[in-house]
Amino acid sequence: MKVTGVKVTSYACPPGGRAAAGMHANRGCVVELLTDSGLTGIAIGADGAHAQIERLVGELLVGADPRATSGLWQQMTDAQAARQNEGFASTTIAMLDGALWDLKAKANDEPLWKTLGGSRPRANAHGGGIAPTATDYELADRCRMLSRDYGLRGAKLVIGGDEDRDLARLEAMRTALRQGTAVPTLIVDAEQRWAPEEAIRRLRAMERQFDVAWVEGATRSGDIPGLKQISDAIRGAVCIGRDLGTRGEFLPHFDQRSADVIQLDIGAVGITGALELADAAYGFELPVTLAEAPGNIHAHLASVMPYFMSMEVGYPATRWPVFTSDVRIEAGWAIAGDAPGNGLTVDREALKRAATRGGS
Repeated sequence: MKVTGVKVTSYACPPGGRAAAGMHANRGCVVELLTDSGLTGIAIGADGAHAQIERLVGELLVGADPRATSGLWQQMTDAQAARQNEGFASTTIAMLDGALWDLKAKANDEPLWKTLGGSRPRANAHGGGIAPTATDYELADRCRMLSRDYGLRGAKLVIGGDEDRDLARLEAMRTALRQGTAVPTLIVDAEQRWAPEEAIRRLRAMERQFDVAWVEGATRSGDIPGLKQISDAIRGAVCIGRDLGTRGEFLPHFDQRSADVIQLDIGAVGITGALELADAAYGFELPVTLAEAPGNIHAHLASVMPYFMSMEVGYPATRWPVFTSDVRIEAGWAIAGDAPGNGLTVDREALKRAATRGGS
């Protein structure tokens, strides 16, 4: 089996699939890696990298056996390092790495979790970040839905604005989640709004009322001493990784012990990169959490990651605009299916309509 080319289709459609006042378009792209065997590798990612994707496939992947995932990953990352500012973006490499793994699993006629060596295709899950723009009613209603319909025992709240309002909204989230569990997992995301001193003050005040599992974006991800200072000063864990894309960006955090939890995202670091980083985190005895991913396909990776804790699922937890996924959310677990590959199936009619909106 050899790679013969790639097809990239942008899409843009309103959240939930229908237009509404004040709603922003849900934008992205579908990457289809083509082969001479008739199998196609699918990956979903951010829009805007068509030229880079086509160039990288043409230079490095056409004619290659897609099952050589680790070797091709290394070739792509070497090319990125060699070209410095003119290299390929980490997200571009990550999308193609995901499509290669999808092809490898399809060639094996087995689900991705099995190709990765997993033995149990399920992962503990928590609800994704609830934005500050959500009303208090929407926040509570969403958390009740996550608990009632999907059995989720935890959720993440974006904070960093008015201090009293943050505390009130965290209480509303905890109360709503308690319908399904006595001790909800509360996660907060400050989106790097604070200096370390302000983060410590705000988080200590929060911890007088709540047990926060971990905080994301406590300060700038590049401020390694500041993150270490925060970690040493609060009871909860400091989580980093969502905005990091290369091994070189993660490793100083490991070495300096500036984080207590490592968050990985295959959309940024690829499947191969995520596996490498999870192993590296294990060497430093650091637990791993997985960010929100299209189709919740991170469920395939969880069972092969040492010290895995939980993965984030989006809202709605099982619906996307131009594709379907065989990962289901039940009783607090994200459960990967048995379809060959990553379980993503493109809805051709929906993609055609959305691609027209996206101008592709």
